[in-house]
Amino acid sequence: MVEQVLLLHFLVVLFFILGFPIGLFYNARLFRIIHACSLAAVTLLMALGIPCPLTILEETLRQDPVYAGSFIAIWLNRILYMEGFDPKHVLFMDLGFLALVVSSFFWKPLKPRDNKGPMSNNSL
Repeated sequence: MVEQVLLLHFLVVLFFILGFPIGLFYNARLFRIIHACSLAAVTLLMALGIPCPLTILEETLRQDPVYAGSFIAIWLNRILYMEGFDPKHVLFMDLGFLALVVSSFFWKPLKPRDNKGPMSNNSL
């Protein structure tokens, strides 16, 4: 079960990293908004010193500070928690990335809303 939570955690981090160029390329309105808001929420957690809920779940399931899981899980754990980096540097990198994502709304504006849906006034 710990491996599945760790994999989910890794996929969330991939969403944060790869979601930025994907969102810019397709310029999908809802995707970019969800990406920016979720990144802002995680950045706020980091700035306040609150651990990620997935991290807490992993530690609860693990019930041991030293992880003795599979080879892939060990490497995912090392990559995910950026071992060897000062936590303040990770926070500054995260703040910089959030600033880049938020600034992208100015230099690559969202597509205008599509008012051709079934609930719009133009469909009658």
